[in-house]
Amino acid sequence: MANHIEHWALGRLVPNPRNPRTHSDAQIAQIAGSILAFGFNAPILVDAKGSIIAGHGRYLAALKLGLETAPVIILDHLSEIEKRAYLLADNKLAELSDWDDEALASELAALKSADIHLGDLGFSDDELRLLMADAELPDTDSNEEEAIPELPAEPVTRAGDIWLIGKHRLICGDCRDRDVVHRLLDGVRANLVITSPPYAAQREYDASSGFTPISPEKYSEWFRTVADNIAAILAKDGSYFLNIKEHSQDGERSLYVKDLVIAHQRKWGCASWTNFAGGIRRTACPANGPIA
Repeated sequence: MANHIEHWALGRLVPNPRNPRTHSDAQIAQIAGSILAFGFNAPILVDAKGSIIAGHGRYLAALKLGLETAPVIILDHLSEIEKRAYLLADNKLAELSDWDDEALASELAALKSADIHLGDLGFSDDELRLLMADAELPDTDSNEEEAIPELPAEPVTRAGDIWLIGKHRLICGDCRDRDVVHRLLDGVRANLVITSPPYAAQREYDASSGFTPISPEKYSEWFRTVADNIAAILAKDGSYFLNIKEHSQDGERSLYVKDLVIAHQRKWGCASWTNFAGGIRRTACPANGPIA
């Protein structure tokens, strides 16, 4: 048996090239989130040379978090062939267990009522919805303001990160930045673009977000970069939906939304049809390169 836990610099750890287990970016992010929420509680298992026997996901999460060290347990009692066998056993044996759905749902409900973020537990949103559909949750005051958690000291996602979610790609960045948009699409044309931009200066935005509200007078010109990027990546038969709503102030209706629609049609060469019902403006735009 291992006698104690050591803390090694990540540079001493070597991923095992024989490891057949894969870890998606989403799973690594979940492991990283768990480490941030609960601590690094499961050491990485290595041999005396630093080759990882078990814990490749935790190693990758530690790299993503920028940690300098990680807890390890040295398995120096295994032969080379036993290390290879244990690498498979450690991954496979965990898959053979099952859940008591009733007990699990009850435990999840209790944790939720104690303000534990269930997303840190590794369950997907769909799994949580199914598990907790019939769970008895304590009554809460519907008028009680939702508590907003503090921002993590070390965010998992940073500007420029691209997440693969099944067949989908999600980038953390500014849609007005041409390089960000092209990195996300990677040469693929979009059949549909849906936008919901900020509503000029009619709403208050958190100053810490870095966003400065745009005055109605400058809104159309500010939005032009978005329209340019959409035209650059939209398929020839593609459509784009603009979700924005005009408002009234001091008894007078603001005209900046109408200015924006007119700019699409008359200035930017992007016009098929517009629907003013329900505050939704829908505009289809041919992708003939950047709008001139």
